[in-house]
Amino acid sequence: MGSMKDDFKRKVPTVRIDKSLDKYDNVELFPEKLTKANKMLHKVGSPEDSIKNTR
Repeated sequence: MGSMKDDFKRKVPTVRIDKSLDKYDNVELFPEKLTKANKMLHKVGSPEDSIKNTR
């Protein structure tokens, strides 16, 4: 690692991920919102699909 000045010049931030959050990997935290979002994506399509269709 360099000095503090080198850290401030860096364009990419340093991110540390807390390992205690791994317990939420396969848990649906908001099932109602997930259902609503899936219905919306099924009806409208994903943003990636709409970008491909405009080109």
